[in-house]
Amino acid sequence: MDAPTLSASACPHDTAKNLPTWIEFFLVLGQVSGLEIGYQHAADFPEFYERFREVDLVYANPLDALRIEDERGFVPVAMPDNYDEVVFVAREGTQGGLETFEGKPVGAVENQFATLLGCLLFGEAGVRSGEIRYYPSWGEVLAALRRGEIEHALLYKDFYDQLSELSLEGVRTVQVSQARRFAHVVMLNPERAELRPQLLEGLAKLPEHPLGQLILADLRIGRFTPFGSTEPIRALSQLTVG
Repeated sequence: MDAPTLSASACPHDTAKNLPTWIEFFLVLGQVSGLEIGYQHAADFPEFYERFREVDLVYANPLDALRIEDERGFVPVAMPDNYDEVVFVAREGTQGGLETFEGKPVGAVENQFATLLGCLLFGEAGVRSGEIRYYPSWGEVLAALRRGEIEHALLYKDFYDQLSELSLEGVRTVQVSQARRFAHVVMLNPERAELRPQLLEGLAKLPEHPLGQLILADLRIGRFTPFGSTEPIRALSQLTVG
């Protein structure tokens, strides 16, 4: 009997610098799950959202997991142990901690979990930032900060971690969150929901698989754990924006 075939796609922020590893990830996940998983690349978020209508398996940030659940009824499968975090940054020459963001314009990317997490952490610290100025990508947030268009910003930690020292010239790291609220989510087409147990078994096998170990290390993932409901993410997002 032929193995069931799935098509998959992953968040553009994650595939931007290590696309070959993500292609290998889905290939090996298919092998250890007894499935055939093909990869459909999305170069940016508009294309990624278009893929929602075509693919069976998606690796999405927490807010996009809600989006694909709402739009297509996708069901959550698992979550990795590398949590989505936010880095608070400011132009070099500024001083102080989060209190220096009080009343100041802050650069960020709209509809991203790191942005919402940053706003939530502002609230928990009793800081009321000024206007949130949205840019199309984290790279453009950084560029705006470096050219002095803004003096304070939020960056997605995975993006920040891949920056070189040269890229961070003129930038001061104020604080790196350790909130450990949520990570990206593996989401499955409801029409293929019967394959969820196979996928969970395959994800659990990856850390013991020789190539799987290397792939997870490159993606900075230790292991995946089952994730059965997006309601905690939804509740947090509503709290943050409300």
